[in-house]
Order: sequence, then structure tokens, then C-alpha cells
Amino acid sequence: MFELAIIVSLQSEIPAYEQIKAQIKGQILSGELPADEPLTSMRQLARDLRVSVITTTRAYGDLEAEGLIYTVQGRGCFVKGNTELVREQYLRSIDDSLKTAVEKGKATGLTLPELQNKLEEKFNEQCD
Repeated sequence: MFELAIIVSLQSEIPAYEQIKAQIKGQILSGELPADEPLTSMRQLARDLRVSVITTTRAYGDLEAEGLIYTVQGRGCFVKGNTELVREQYLRSIDDSLKTAVEKGKATGLTLPELQNKLEEKFNEQCD
């Protein structure tokens, strides 16, 4: 079983389940968590992070709904194979969002450096 490297800040404005989900999603999409790798059980992860089982259940449920993990009754949750397709969907979504941001930025008279600064601000907010 792969030990998940997850840090949750209870002082963050981002709900704990979202923090957990984002970190696991990042590890899956980067290839750090290989296909069919068993994940830490929801109960164990809740104990390790000192959050409720409801929190970890929500994070795992969202990841399953997004097609990143699957559950085997009585055995636990596993990383889904072929996450490359999910990664490609995310990249297309990023491209669409960036296109919209550029269009809106130009419409409001933002320069490229100003738009880049806004992107960096948003990126850094998500890393906090």
C-alpha cells in the first residue's frame, strides 16, 4: 500500500476534503501514484490527518466520481488505470479557461504581464 503524502491545514479557507482530494489528484495525474495502487483506507487516512471519516469519504467519493480511483468492496480504493484520458480532459479544460481569461483580460485592457501576475496570484493562493 502506498503511503499518501498529504498535508491538511485546518486553518485554510479550503475545506479539508478539498485539500485531500486536490493532493491525491495531483499525485495520480503526475504519475506518482501508479495504476491499481491501493490507497490508504479512509479510516486510516482520517486518523493520520486527524479529520473525520466523513471528510476522507467525501474526498475519495469525489475522486471516484471524477474517474481517478475505484473501489473494490471489502478491499479498499485503488488508483484507476488510464488516467491519461482524465489528464487530457483536465488539460483541455485548462486551455479553455486560459482562453477565456485572455479574452476577458484583453477586453478590460490588461497587459500580458498583468495577466501573468493574476495567474501567479491565483496559483499561489491554491498552494497555500
